[in-house]
Amino acid sequence: MTDIPNFVRNLPGLPKPGEKIFHPDFRLQLKPMWHPHHDEAERRIALTDSPYILAYYGSQKAVEHYLAQSMPSFGGLCYPHTLNDRIYDLERMMSITTLIDDTITNPAMLEQAQQRSTLRQHYFDAIAGIRPPDTAPIAQLLYEGLLPVKAHLASKPRVWKRMEDALHTLIVRQTDPLALKMDELTFDAYLEMRRIDNYGEWAAIMTEYAIDVDMTEHLVADRSLAEMRTAAIDSITLVNDPYSFRKEIHIADSVNSVWLLMYREGLKLQDALNKLATLVAENERNLMAARDRVLAGPLGNRADVRAYVTELEHLASGNAEFHAISTRYHGRDFKGKRFISGEVTIRALPSTDEVAAADLAGIRPAN
Repeated sequence: MTDIPNFVRNLPGLPKPGEKIFHPDFRLQLKPMWHPHHDEAERRIALTDSPYILAYYGSQKAVEHYLAQSMPSFGGLCYPHTLNDRIYDLERMMSITTLIDDTITNPAMLEQAQQRSTLRQHYFDAIAGIRPPDTAPIAQLLYEGLLPVKAHLASKPRVWKRMEDALHTLIVRQTDPLALKMDELTFDAYLEMRRIDNYGEWAAIMTEYAIDVDMTEHLVADRSLAEMRTAAIDSITLVNDPYSFRKEIHIADSVNSVWLLMYREGLKLQDALNKLATLVAENERNLMAARDRVLAGPLGNRADVRAYVTELEHLASGNAEFHAISTRYHGRDFKGKRFISGEVTIRALPSTDEVAAADLAGIRPAN
């Protein structure tokens, strides 16, 4: 892929395997909470979705690698007050959208415009309620995952329409890879784009689905509520990047603000991480200040708004906790642990695609 623009390959100060860096403490104030039925939901998801994941990767080891990342935990942490009859469907969507991200943003797809176009149409069909063919198992999974969500939202058609539009826009953006534009972006432009293609907009709409509220009008009417929502969305990217850059080094994935800050501002790696830690904490303070303004304002006495505000807090705190516990960011040998801050060694962390390729080739990948 030498003809694909990628500033990371020649970035001064790019760390090498075996080097150590310090992951700073974000010093967050909001506390995470688990949905009480998370464990059962994740168990069911593994049973129902593994055949589709196997059909896509063609490797049982890849299925096990993916399931070990515990993507449903994102739902259990970010939406802890989800209605009990929706928690399985909600957590399932967290896993499905991660699989969509992994299929579309696979580095091998950057040169495959026709494949991206075909995949885009399969996902569009799934969103529209048309079952994709067996050659697109993850798109089939999206189709199946959305059916109960749409049914639940029959009484909230505006929320469904916004969710449908958000997914459509997300697929458009992801199949027009941000990686091809990274060297042109400022940090602010990057953060704005990631509100869409890092699933933030969709994740915020899922908050309304989770607790069965419709904030369509209130988000227009109350600027502080919209600002709180944006801060919750931004927290997803701001927390993700310092955790995820380590697993992306060996493939020179440019879609990360760590590299962008080094590239644009001439920062050393540790300085870029420290700056992001400051931005994470500042963003949380902005979120809480907006929350306080909402609760003190004209909407503050509404039960639906108060419930929504609480769940937006958990979208932020749950996202941070998920990054601290998932093997997606720390390797298979990390399962059952929690990492907030400290010294870490740079090493290759294989993606599910790489695990599948190694398994099919008879090679044992690193953890």
